[in-house]
Amino acid sequence: SIVTVPILLAMLLAYLIEPIVKLVTRKGWFTRRGFALLLIFGSFGLVVVPAAGGITYGVMQGASYAQTLAVNVQATVASVEKPDSVELEERVAKIGPAWTELRKHLLKLKAEHERLQAVERGEAPADAEPPDRVSATMYRLGKQGADWLQENAKQIGTQVLSTGGSVAVFLASVIGSVVHLGFTLFLTAFFFFFFCTGWGGVLAFWHSLIPEKRKHRTLELLSMMDAVIAGFIRGRLTICALMMLWFALGYWLAGVPVPLLMAILAGVLMLAPYAQWLAVLLAMSLLWLGVGGVGGPLGEWQATWWWALAGPIAVHGVGQLLDDYILTPKIQGDKTGMDVPTILFASLAGGILAGFYGLLLAIPVAACVKIILREVIWPRIKAWADGRARDPLPVSSEQGERPA
Repeated sequence: SIVTVPILLAMLLAYLIEPIVKLVTRKGWFTRRGFALLLIFGSFGLVVVPAAGGITYGVMQGASYAQTLAVNVQATVASVEKPDSVELEERVAKIGPAWTELRKHLLKLKAEHERLQAVERGEAPADAEPPDRVSATMYRLGKQGADWLQENAKQIGTQVLSTGGSVAVFLASVIGSVVHLGFTLFLTAFFFFFFCTGWGGVLAFWHSLIPEKRKHRTLELLSMMDAVIAGFIRGRLTICALMMLWFALGYWLAGVPVPLLMAILAGVLMLAPYAQWLAVLLAMSLLWLGVGGVGGPLGEWQATWWWALAGPIAVHGVGQLLDDYILTPKIQGDKTGMDVPTILFASLAGGILAGFYGLLLAIPVAACVKIILREVIWPRIKAWADGRARDPLPVSSEQGERPA
């Protein structure tokens, strides 16, 4: 994978950037070698360095939030364990109204859990109302989840903020990851240069593998598929990059914690149709459990419970309108030639069969299958149905008969 991943990535990048390379070389602005070098060094300065800085900041921001979240969870759990402590109750109240409501709900669940334990030990009064087993189970599961969250969040914070030997181990791990990433980027750029400058040779190699008898028709079908795949992939990647900028701004205005990481997550989910709405639930949870409960940059009213629901929906609603009515028509267009039900069916099938990668590949694969059906399969079936050709499958009596 150390070598094959950069090769495949370089080939994909050369394929995606080929229309721009053709344009600048046709205009005489650059040679292929010169433009390939410009792309490599330009992308390093304009994309790799800013992206590395942004991701590093986002990771640090997420680690800080995780540690603060662990402290808040610990304070809430301690207050539930000691409900008579005024100091712990005031400490939870200072965190935010959402945590106060969560504490009240947990106290109710805890009461049912204690009643259930009393019944199981045979200590409950005979005339006592039977406990709510569902609430008791929810409290037990919630307690286990809170313990897990505290433990893992503390580990994240410890790795980032600890002192002594842990820092050395963490830095060594970071340096190793940076070196590995840098080597991968170097190999990708190295292979990209040769793929970009010799793209004609790459196409000639693949063309040489096609039998001469069917080459013209095969190249015609491949060109149709290429138009669909290239248009969809290039357009979708461009739209996702633009939508990341909107999500970062929208999440920040809405007061969602770690807006940069959330924007990257939502932008990646946009590669699959309708998957970006999965980020809405996470944004709602983060906003509702917002650390400190101080609201967003527009005012403290953004710390209210109704804004925790309306804020993420508004951000993604505007994003969906931008995607559907501005970005997709202008950048991507109807490259696949498929309607919404077909796209939704293909996405669901791809996700079930191959997970996240199936979601990414479902629409281009479905579009290529549609081209094969339309250009190859259906004409044969139509010609057979009209009596202009023999049965395309060996099911007729003449073809099915065998000599004795």
